[in-house]
Amino acid sequence: MILQVRHAMKQKPPIIDCESTVIEAARKLIQTGYDTIIVMAESEIKGVVTVQKLLYYTYTQGFRPKQVPISEITDTEILLVRPSTSLEETLTIMIETKHNTLPVVDNKLLGTININDLLKTQPQTKPIKKLTFN
Repeated sequence: MILQVRHAMKQKPPIIDCESTVIEAARKLIQTGYDTIIVMAESEIKGVVTVQKLLYYTYTQGFRPKQVPISEITDTEILLVRPSTSLEETLTIMIETKHNTLPVVDNKLLGTININDLLKTQPQTKPIKKLTFN
């Protein structure tokens, strides 16, 4: 059986309206424990923002996270996968584009998949025996 995104994705990812502030997005990510938040306008995906990007902007001198809308720092280069996409193809997309988390869609947002979700699907390996040299 070829493993697909549907086998590893997380459902109900954190989403936020594009007019919400950066600080609201940061709070939501902290509450959910996710590494990426999906930015929406009504029911349309506008982009994503990662924890790393939030931290960068939050600690940039002069940046006002309580006033700035999340849409101003949103990555609008949206890469999407479907639940039927193979995990191998998903990993290739992530590596080639340097996107660690991808929204999963099928006419609507279903969830997200990240590199850690992919790794968890890999078969368990046995520990390597400790080598000793005499």
